[in-house]
Amino acid sequence: MRVLVDAGFSPRALQARLAAARMAPESIDALLLTHEHTDHASGAADAVARWGWPVVATAGTFAALPALREASRMVLTATSALALGALDVAAVPIAHDAREPVALVLADRHSGARAAIALDLGRAPDDFAQALGPLDLLVIEANHDAQRLADGPYPAMLKRRISGGSGHLSNAQTAHLLGACARVGLGAVILAHLSETNNTPELALGAVRPALRAAGWRTRALHVATQGAVLHPVASAQRDARQLALDL
Repeated sequence: MRVLVDAGFSPRALQARLAAARMAPESIDALLLTHEHTDHASGAADAVARWGWPVVATAGTFAALPALREASRMVLTATSALALGALDVAAVPIAHDAREPVALVLADRHSGARAAIALDLGRAPDDFAQALGPLDLLVIEANHDAQRLADGPYPAMLKRRISGGSGHLSNAQTAHLLGACARVGLGAVILAHLSETNNTPELALGAVRPALRAAGWRTRALHVATQGAVLHPVASAQRDARQLALDL
């Protein structure tokens, strides 16, 4: 089972990025959407029209994307997992300024491998790591360095939105959440959704590494996904690479 999470690019750009990951669009079995914001869903309707992908999202996300009205739709809820072939897809509600945004937890029923994609969190409650559960792979946003955002060129209103409780996680907030996830059980980590203006890979890594070490995380599988390039395939540090891999 091969799924694509979010589609914030045109079909042409999506096809190019999939090609860089050595994947054909026709090999995608379903498109999963975390929420309706442009950088996550602007290419969804055109891609679905072109390749016929079924779409998985919450009812709120579908309501915010009327262009997907004719798509084959499967509705996610926070109360039960949705079965996609051998994958169980669970939704964990998150605090973000969208209609019904979620983090996604994907579990392979054959291998038991588990991956989560948690982007645009706004904030991470104390029980969020428990809600995700033990993970072999975690894609987590590390959007901004708080000081760099405060000193940067964005207008004050946008700075307040980003740093507010329904915006994006800072490096320090991501570090705190990763420490909690490490204590629950954590394999490979990919830091994603880094702002090109308000963050750098070095700042993000410098923030999260000490928190992971303090939580007893000894795995070396810590990666950064940048906006301009496709990350190499990342396999769980705890399982055979053939069982679960992720491209970004």
